[in-house]
Amino acid sequence: MSREWKLILLLVCVMALTHARAEAKLNVVATTEHDAAIARVVGGDRIAVAYLAKGTQDPHAIAPKRSFSVHLNRADLLIVNGQGLEMAWLPTALAESTNARIREGKPGYLDASIGAALIPYDPADVKAPPLIRGLVALQSLVVSKPPDLTAGYNHHYWLDPANGNSTAKAILDKLVLLDPSNATVFKANYERFAAKLKEKLVVWDAQMKPFEGTEIASYHRSWTYLARRHGLKIVGYIEPSEPLLLSSTNLDNPPDRDEKAVLIARMAQSRAKLVVAETYQDLALLKEIAGAARAAVVILPSSVSQADGIDDYFAFFDQLYGWLTQALNAVKALP
Repeated sequence: MSREWKLILLLVCVMALTHARAEAKLNVVATTEHDAAIARVVGGDRIAVAYLAKGTQDPHAIAPKRSFSVHLNRADLLIVNGQGLEMAWLPTALAESTNARIREGKPGYLDASIGAALIPYDPADVKAPPLIRGLVALQSLVVSKPPDLTAGYNHHYWLDPANGNSTAKAILDKLVLLDPSNATVFKANYERFAAKLKEKLVVWDAQMKPFEGTEIASYHRSWTYLARRHGLKIVGYIEPSEPLLLSSTNLDNPPDRDEKAVLIARMAQSRAKLVVAETYQDLALLKEIAGAARAAVVILPSSVSQADGIDDYFAFFDQLYGWLTQALNAVKALP
């Protein structure tokens, strides 16, 4: 082969490699389906998106799979919900991954709660393991100021749809950092998302306005953010407290007989006629509590869920508000 042909072949190879790099997409993995949906909008066709937890699953209690390592090992960006939501399972999944780019503190790691308007847990609502309480008590004997048991923040912040904007902005910033060549595209996608969200918030707030001050009960402390946004009053929870530290052994937190009785009495006293729950919670327990309190139950989607045909952030909240307002209207007629 002549020298000229070798140079031509080399040039073709370089051009092909340059084109392949230009066409390469960032691989993004989100722990939740709703964060994956937002990333898909902001990144558009310049990224490939996968998620670990389906929207129909309890995000606290995901069983790590071998397929998680496949996604995590090729990821350029890992988006986590944060605030302890994935504490019972994500460390195990990450330990089985060889990808150092997506470790906490690295450029490929994003805590989506950055910038969200978070609600702190009431210390009375949080249950700490006896070992931790014992260590704190022991430490208080040798220091002048006993340490506090920090309750932290409620990690269901995504259920206030306004927090979708802070999540989208955090994703935008990471994508621009990792792929500055597509910054203009990412920014335009984010701005379209933010503009549509602003319009939808007006619609959803108007839907909920008639129910301001309505008293309800909740299975889990999932709906605290939604209640704050719309002025709903949660009078009690079926699960009596939140574990301070989530682990695979303390995810189930059913009430005992006395706690059930207290909740039922509180609902009767406050005239709360609706219990709000999620698809993966104990239906038998829900029916027991609601029946004793003569209340209705509404089971709401709590995430984007392609399995349920909700593959879009806005479609998710449209369905959630549709079912919730229907249930709130129905209980108005209850005696």
